[in-house]
Amino acid sequence: MHDTELNLDYFFSSSYEEARKKFLNLSDKLGITIFSFQHPSITTESGDPLTIDASWLGPRDAKNVLVMLSGTHGPESYTGSAIQLSWLQQQEKFTSSSLAVLNIHGVNPYGWAFCSRTNENNVDLNRNFVDFEYLIESHPLTKPIQEILSQSTENGPNYISISFGLIKSILKNGLKSVSDSISNGQYICPEGIGYGGQTNQWSNKIVTKILKENLIEAEQVAIIDWHTGIGDYGKPCLLCFDDPSTPSYTRACSWWSKGVDKSNQSYVSGKRPDYQGLLINSARDIALNHGATTTSAVIEFGTYGNLRMLNALIIDRWLRSFKGDDRKNIKEIHKKKILDSFYPDDSSWRASVLNHSHRIIDEAIDGLNKQCDY
Repeated sequence: MHDTELNLDYFFSSSYEEARKKFLNLSDKLGITIFSFQHPSITTESGDPLTIDASWLGPRDAKNVLVMLSGTHGPESYTGSAIQLSWLQQQEKFTSSSLAVLNIHGVNPYGWAFCSRTNENNVDLNRNFVDFEYLIESHPLTKPIQEILSQSTENGPNYISISFGLIKSILKNGLKSVSDSISNGQYICPEGIGYGGQTNQWSNKIVTKILKENLIEAEQVAIIDWHTGIGDYGKPCLLCFDDPSTPSYTRACSWWSKGVDKSNQSYVSGKRPDYQGLLINSARDIALNHGATTTSAVIEFGTYGNLRMLNALIIDRWLRSFKGDDRKNIKEIHKKKILDSFYPDDSSWRASVLNHSHRIIDEAIDGLNKQCDY
């Protein structure tokens, strides 16, 4: 365990701008190479740039590379950023000759700055990493379930109608089928939940570029994508999307314990959805195409129960689709509900996240290179 509690106010920020400034300043202080990519057309409400920033710590020709991604879903960005900041702050004496760490900070800067899980086009970036040249099959319940979830009033989602609709569909089709239709990713309802888009988004292209250009020399790559929401409160839920029969899955279990095997218990149906377009899989495939071996996992830090998290998704959808300009107070209340659901204002939760994350990072580094001296 690491003594991180006294620095919580520094690591956990209250805005996109604050977190980005901390990341850039700390990287500059440590002499870390930074790559910044500014969004070509969108800014923050105050006119500041929206950027994806990446830092490279270690030798450029390192054979072992740890990649850490944060901010695929807007409100979850604060936690991923805090993890990256807290780890970086300890690296003043980083002197490895064989290990490098690539931090990609703020994959979805729009969603972060505007408190939305989706990007500027209402695309869930964690469903966008697919080959759009091929037809993407939709779950048979996608349209009817999205219609149920979109029922709303001028004050927000119509929870009574949504609840009755979901219960009726679950009784008819089963819990897993309904859950999968929401979680898998869909490409036919642009204003719906889990929309993966029709083209690769700007963030997708930038992250792909960063990974392709920086993993050329790597022989062993570990990839961690930091998220919040799924799992027990303040505890890590480790999700490995490799086939259980592969060496990469075996390594993930070896590094991060059998918790990888037990991760399905965190889903409402007891089984993991068949996700489409995941960033972690795309990052893995880029490393594999460069000839590296890979070990990868999405790390979720649990917040609240499945029903509350679904409610946050429904609110997020309403905020993105509601066109009225005279409901500012209502919108701000709903935004706070989303933020609180994915980013608890609780020092014990935040301390637990940092302590667990440091252990997970240490285990990844040990797994990559047992002889690494830094």
